[in-house]
Amino acid sequence: MSTDMVLAAIRDHEFAAYDVLVKQYSSEAVIAGFTDAARNGFTTFGVAVHLASLTDKGRKRLSS
Repeated sequence: MSTDMVLAAIRDHEFAAYDVLVKQYSSEAVIAGFTDAARNGFTTFGVAVHLASLTDKGRKRLSS
């Protein structure tokens, strides 16, 4: 699962992004993708990594 896929899912589905992605990928792969995006500063989250929002850096990556 690529970071860009995670970012696009968050952009398109907001907090439902995890639910959308686990229909196609394993939960472990999705959580790993969300974790990687957060570690690289593309997302921010409060309670759980899969309840993420895009940062300015994440929005910029999607628009490039």
